Amino acid sequence: MSQDVPGSVPLRVALVTGSLNLGGSTTFLCNLGGELVRRGISIRVLSLEESNPLASDFQRLNIPVQSLDDRCTIYEDRLAMVLHELGRFKPAVVLANLSASSFEVLRYVPAGVFRVGVGQSDDPVVYEMMRHYAPHMDLLAVVSKTMKAKAEAMPEFGRIRVHYLPYGVPLPESLNDTARLKGPLRILYLGRLWQVQKRVRLFPVIFDRLKSSGIPFHWTVAGEGPEQAFLQQAMKPAPPEQTVSFAGSIPYRDVPQVLREHDVFLLASDSEGLPLSLLEAMGHGLVPVVSDLESGVREVVDAANGMLVPVDDVEGYARAIIHLHEHREELAAKSTAARARVQTEFSVGAMADRWLAAFPKEPPAIGAWPADWDIKAPLPARHPFYYSPPIRVIRRLAAKFRR
Repeated sequence: MSQDVPGSVPLRVALVTGSLNLGGSTTFLCNLGGELVRRGISIRVLSLEESNPLASDFQRLNIPVQSLDDRCTIYEDRLAMVLHELGRFKPAVVLANLSASSFEVLRYVPAGVFRVGVGQSDDPVVYEMMRHYAPHMDLLAVVSKTMKAKAEAMPEFGRIRVHYLPYGVPLPESLNDTARLKGPLRILYLGRLWQVQKRVRLFPVIFDRLKSSGIPFHWTVAGEGPEQAFLQQAMKPAPPEQTVSFAGSIPYRDVPQVLREHDVFLLASDSEGLPLSLLEAMGHGLVPVVSDLESGVREVVDAANGMLVPVDDVEGYARAIIHLHEHREELAAKSTAARARVQTEFSVGAMADRWLAAFPKEPPAIGAWPADWDIKAPLPARHPFYYSPPIRVIRRLAAKFRR
């Protein structure tokens, strides 16, 4: 059944992003968009970059996606294309997701459109970017309580509503919990293979400590990134009971099956907003062994459902995994508690309910969408002259040669 805002035309929601090529922020759009479509709400996803690794997942969920050619079209022209498409769609709500390029859209939409900026990482760079767009937001949505407190302490957001709107993930109907009571421990890392933030260069250290302990295990490293070759070279297995495999990028539709085949979820990041992969793993009963981070992680993981490791205690990740191997009944109990924690608050349905409650019940009349746009330099731009009309001509010519 279609859900409309009382006293208005049917609700239309536009989800604008700088890129569809980045893990959790893209999966968020897939999950939220799919649930809104399921509820009969009209949506569009628009990306300022062409790459769309989850294209088949968006299609499976009947989510219309338009991604623009960032190789042969300059930024200003792509922004104008997004605005033109928004003018055709005429959304009542526009969400800007991930980057300054998407937040720029909020500067141009007509009066009456409900403008939402979405912050997804507890990173000083993110707060610095978002503050520029405070005058152009009706709501700032953040994925952790820590981020909410930090944003509310910023003077730029003194007159803007800041909402804690955490992620939601699909949940399996049932699990095979008995598999966790015996056999080699099955460890999973699922995410980008980056050293920045994700600290994946710690993995060989953890791997060697696990090998020296003598416990049997299999570690799956799922994902792609610039550190993949380093990890494959540095993580040498000790067959037959201490092994590792590199699964590469996993299509989102196949993630549930991968999760069902593992016991422990490892995350050694030094910063996060709210790790969506953590919620997915816990929802499938994996016990998290994760960095003890203020933002997001502590709001989900506790002693009853996981193992929190101080960020600087590299050996601590291995100790936690060894402990879980040696205490299988505790592993099983934490698995049950992990799944229950996500079921309570972090389902896709609960996420959609929170978002719909944050939208205005009776939005004002929306002004006319212009036919043409005077695109300006991005607000955080260090060199605005780069976006001036004379330089744009040169950049358009350069873009043509890249075709």
